[in-house]
Formats: sequence, C-alpha cells, structure tokens
Amino acid sequence: MDKVAETKNRWIVGSLAVLLMLPVVFIIGLVVGINVESAITLSQDNLSSWVSAFATVTIAVLTIVLAKETWGLRMIQLSQIEQIRKDAIKPSISLYLKSSPAGFNFIDIHISNNGTGTAQNIQFQFINANDDARDVYEGLLEEFNKLIILKKGISSLSSGEHRSSYLFSFIDLHKKYGEKTLECVIEVDISFEDIEGEKYSSKSFFNFTEYQGVSELGGGDPLRKISTHLEKIQKDIGHFASGFKKIKADVYTNEDRRIEQEEWEKHRADRQGSQNENS
Repeated sequence: MDKVAETKNRWIVGSLAVLLMLPVVFIIGLVVGINVESAITLSQDNLSSWVSAFATVTIAVLTIVLAKETWGLRMIQLSQIEQIRKDAIKPSISLYLKSSPAGFNFIDIHISNNGTGTAQNIQFQFINANDDARDVYEGLLEEFNKLIILKKGISSLSSGEHRSSYLFSFIDLHKKYGEKTLECVIEVDISFEDIEGEKYSSKSFFNFTEYQGVSELGGGDPLRKISTHLEKIQKDIGHFASGFKKIKADVYTNEDRRIEQEEWEKHRADRQGSQNENS
C-alpha cells in the first residue's frame, strides 16, 4: 500500500506540473509567433482552430490524469480488500507456561490459536538462551520431546482452539538442578500456515528468572478444592446407595423403652424401701 500511495503522489504532482506548464507554453508560443518577422498573420478561423486544439489537448490531459487517479484509488481499494481477506483467515499461535490448578509448583504448557483463521502445520523449535543453565535446558528439552504436539507439531488448530498438558514440577527441577533452575531461559520459534499456505512465524520465551520470589497463599485453586470435596461426597453417596458401604446406626425400639422403664421403677422401689428401713 505504501508503494501505491507513493506512485499516486507522483502522478498528482506530475499532472499538476503539466497543467500549469501548458498555459505558459501556449502564451510563450503566441508571443514568439507575433514577434517573428516572417510570422504569418492568423485569421479568425485559424485562431479559433488553435484555441480548439489547445482545449482538446487540455481535456485529454485532464482525462489521463483522472484515469490515473481512478486507477490508483482502485488499486488501493483492491489492496485493502485483499488485506481484509487475509486478516479474516490469519491465525495467531501463542505458547506459554502456567501453574496447574492442582498445585502451584506443577507447570502446564498451553497452546492456543487466538487468530481468526485456522492454523496448519504448526512447528516448535526450542533454543537455549542462557548457556549458564544449559543442563537445565537439556533436561527440559527431554520433557518437551515427550509431548508429540511439541516434538512433531500440530497439523491443525482451529480459531479459538486450545490445548494443554502437564509438563514438569518445579520441586523436581529444583531437587535436580538447584538454584540454577531459575536461571534457565528458553526461546521458542513458532512457525505455522493459514488455510491458503501463507507462512507465518512468531516467538515465545520461557524465562524462569521471572519465578524468583513468587509464592502462593491458600493452598491451591479454591474451585478445584470444592470440586474435589464434591467428588468425594458423590462417591460416598454412591457407595451407600449401592450397598458397598453400610451406615452404622444405633436403633432404639419400644422394647428398649419398656425395659428401661422397668429398671427405673425397680430402682425407685428399692430406694424407697431403704428409706423406710432407715426411718
């Protein structure tokens, strides 16, 4: 679009220059023609013919300028329409790490298509960005290669589609590599195509230094805790309903009440007898 706009500006400047020069050239021609000694006297018909010719040339020039201007506007319009069409099918792939709801130290990897079009032939290339933590990078690269979607890529990912998977635990990494874990920086080159085969690329970074000093309160996602408790209650109710487990209960019947009443009456009679003997 920049080249089209530049060409348009050149045509406008050139056309204005030509329009300004034509009257000047015409006037100069008349002056020179009058002053020439061998000048031929112009009759009224000849002068009218020259004026008509000049007007015809001027109209022709203006027509050419208008045609060029119309063509330039048409090219800009076509370029904008083509850009809108490409934006309508353009995918946008993002790759990032996020703590799992199951625990703060568990890290999940997420791949999502935030564009308006379907992404195809998605490939990921991992590059170590800090040589001081190369052993951490190599260990994580083994974890990455365990996931087929990271090792061999994704054939297709629709607009708004999202995929995720558990990747590693920070506690395990810290036990294996120590404080060097938080020095690891990984660059990810992402390549993908739209449905027409147009190639795109983007970058993502896994910068573990950003996790230094990060902590969590509350012991995890409250919604996951609620879900876990509800699932446990559901299992217990299912066991009771199926008879797999039995509820322990003490049953108190009318016979138990009669025996208790007789024992109480006997105890009261014995106590009254003791009082009478003492008196």
